[in-house]
Amino acid sequence: MSLYLTRAKYSQEAFKGMIANPSDREAAGKAMFEAAGIKLHHMWYSGNGEVICVVEGHAVAGSTATMVVMASGGFTDVDSTELVTMSQMVDAMKAAGAVAAKFRPPGK
Repeated sequence: MSLYLTRAKYSQEAFKGMIANPSDREAAGKAMFEAAGIKLHHMWYSGNGEVICVVEGHAVAGSTATMVVMASGGFTDVDSTELVTMSQMVDAMKAAGAVAAKFRPPGK
């Protein structure tokens, strides 16, 4: 499983709903992520209309969660970035040498 940094912008309708009926959005987010097979590690509100999460899961589960979130009307944009540890990056650097030796750029 991979870690992801996920950012989602709340919609105008979401803000109206939060004002009309204040609730713990982390609890709602956690329930949705868990239903999709994703573990929520942390969740924050950034102050500029975004919710920021660190989650753990697989790409298909992330796509499932994105579809649910965007279909809800509560968000206008979702962006997820896979996070790679520095140890994993060293492994990628080593593997890149072998792959680069077999790669031929266009026109060469």
